[in-house]
Amino acid sequence: MPARRKRRPGSDRLYVSSAEGLPLGHLDLVTRVAHDVPAGFREQFTQEANSWLWGNGLPPMSSPAEAAEPAALGAGVAPPDGGWDPGQEDLALRRPGHGLLEEAAIARTEQGPDADRPYRLRADGQHAVAETLGKLTRSPTLRRGRGARWRILHRVPMAFDDGPGDGAQRGSTPGLVVLDHLLIGPPGLFVIDVVNVPGGRVTVEDHALDLGGSTLDLDRLRRIGLEVGDRVSVGLAHAAGATETLDPPAVHPVVAVVGAILSGTGRPRGVAVTRLGQLPRLVTAFGTPLSDLAVEQTFEVARRSATWRP
Repeated sequence: MPARRKRRPGSDRLYVSSAEGLPLGHLDLVTRVAHDVPAGFREQFTQEANSWLWGNGLPPMSSPAEAAEPAALGAGVAPPDGGWDPGQEDLALRRPGHGLLEEAAIARTEQGPDADRPYRLRADGQHAVAETLGKLTRSPTLRRGRGARWRILHRVPMAFDDGPGDGAQRGSTPGLVVLDHLLIGPPGLFVIDVVNVPGGRVTVEDHALDLGGSTLDLDRLRRIGLEVGDRVSVGLAHAAGATETLDPPAVHPVVAVVGAILSGTGRPRGVAVTRLGQLPRLVTAFGTPLSDLAVEQTFEVARRSATWRP
């Protein structure tokens, strides 16, 4: 359902989802303030919420502009003198599958009607992963007045020149890789690569995944994870005014398999491979070495596009 109401002692909220089932945020029915609504989806959030409010005899929300807290690059961090660098992008505003449908349209135009299928499968898989991780990244009801301990970024472009590759390493620009998802939580950072093979079989080997016609280089994904750790470590050090970070957050590369049977006896070093339904359990099994503050500080560094540039 696009909207559902949850009542608990001291809490009365309306949770709104898109037609595809992705969470769009929630409306506090007591304070009439909406939370966690992405900037590009405020109008859709307001329409879905108002439809439910009218149907249940409650006054509607006034306007999309008042439907959500304004998105800000700093999110609780004071801007530097002179404001933010105008050339910097807030990656937290990117949605799952960012840019893939545009790439699919270009491929279809230039190469024929079937050339867009890989892009659409990747977009579908990334939406499925975002929905599965929604229970972690939404603000829990019992943590009143505080944000979620888990944060997620989608389609993070990172400068990384290590030859051609597949999966999360794929990028249309030479020297650039695009991380499907970057999940940040108490255990550290998870670089999540999405493999969507509807009705297929994925075989796990020691150094690669056999996708039934193509392969995914797991060793390269591990090297990308090391690069992510270095980038975030340097970003945290700069944010703190230091020259080095002595204890950076751990980085865990993960491959999430969507729509396929997972088989094989391979034991990849430094990369976890899991089916979609087991993904939340996997990421929460790494312990909780990071505090709430450390998660937020890491997220603030990771959401800045400058962190991932050369």
